[in-house]
Amino acid sequence: MRVEAAAAVGAYVQRERDRLVSREPLVRRDRPGAVKVMRTASRRLRSVWHTVEQPETPAAPVTGTPTGTPAGTAPEVPPGGMAAEFTWLGEQLGRVRHLDETAHRIAAHAPMAGRPARWTLLRLEEARGPARRDLLAVLDGPRYRSLVAALDARADAPVPQGAAGGLGEWFCAAWPSVVEDFATAAALADPEVRADELHEVRKAAKPVLDTGRSVARAYPGLLRGPLRVLGALHDALGEHQDSTVCRRTVAPWLDAAPVGEVRDALRELTEHEHAAAAAVEARLAVLHGALAALSPGR
Repeated sequence: MRVEAAAAVGAYVQRERDRLVSREPLVRRDRPGAVKVMRTASRRLRSVWHTVEQPETPAAPVTGTPTGTPAGTAPEVPPGGMAAEFTWLGEQLGRVRHLDETAHRIAAHAPMAGRPARWTLLRLEEARGPARRDLLAVLDGPRYRSLVAALDARADAPVPQGAAGGLGEWFCAAWPSVVEDFATAAALADPEVRADELHEVRKAAKPVLDTGRSVARAYPGLLRGPLRVLGALHDALGEHQDSTVCRRTVAPWLDAAPVGEVRDALRELTEHEHAAAAAVEARLAVLHGALAALSPGR
């Protein structure tokens, strides 16, 4: 059953707000996967406000009062806007998330079992330990607490129909640029430059995908197909990025690794991740064809 755009966006924001705050205690306890889920929620919330706060899209005012906040003292939107604050939070979470993903790939790669994994994970912890301490300091700090309070106020307030309706139009208008930038990046000859540009395409596609998902229930016929294809692209480029980050993280350690078992396993891991990224790139032509065949809103 179709719902109004405002109701769809409101439910989406509330769901991601709940996902964000429910994972915070798990992040503090260093539970596997908690940082990834919290970062994804932060990214989705950023995407909605990235669009809503555009000059041509009316922004939703803060009119709600979060639990524990006295009436008449609802927190103000941060000066840089909600999108900027969630960009900042995502960057803090991202530093730990990328290291966690690399640790997972090291532990899951069979040739790294035993001494090679122990040696490599110890090296990784040299970066992860400080990154995690910095993240916990952020979660304890006033900027994060102010952001959560502002989020509570926004999530509990009605979303103006005009602003919500504009999200579907924004999704359709942003689509051609994603298709064009994807084709340009995939055609680059230098593999390292290509990897960086494909990552930029994924970053640009995220707000388009998340914005479309936020209003999908209001426009099922218009957005179902495009969201499916764009989601497949996002996931594929995520696999590519994770492999690239893992390879670039561990490759500089080859010269310092003990000769023999550890160095051989580490070299094999870098080759494996390079091959995994190449396998993703082999699927890109099909994905581009599927994207180019769609013209949302036309």
